[in-house]
Amino acid sequence: MARKGTNDDVPVYTKQQFLTAKRFAGQTDVLHALLDDGQVYSMEQVENLLTDFKKKEVR
Repeated sequence: MARKGTNDDVPVYTKQQFLTAKRFAGQTDVLHALLDDGQVYSMEQVENLLTDFKKKEVR
């Protein structure tokens, strides 16, 4: 599964695949909020989204 205009060598995954991945088991609530249904993301994109989310200042 690859997106148009991106490097085809980079694997991409759906929101559901990230939610069921053992690697992100403790972060499913955050992934539910950050990822959109019907979109695909690379591992790097999701890790960057999580890092940015964790760096945000709490209001």
